[in-house]
Amino acid sequence: MTTELFDAIVVGSGQAGPAIAARCSKEGLRSAVIERGHFGGTYVNVGCVPTMWRLQVSSC
Repeated sequence: MTTELFDAIVVGSGQAGPAIAARCSKEGLRSAVIERGHFGGTYVNVGCVPTMWRLQVSSC
């Protein structure tokens, strides 16, 4: 097992997670994003985005 050192740990990959990690990177910090489910969070994977996509497809 190897040990990694990070300046910041971001818990969750919802709307803010990747943005915070990108900001850390721009500031020269090493960051890691920890997500227990699918990357993107509930909104992207099972919430509004998939629901809106299904509504658009069904109305065609």
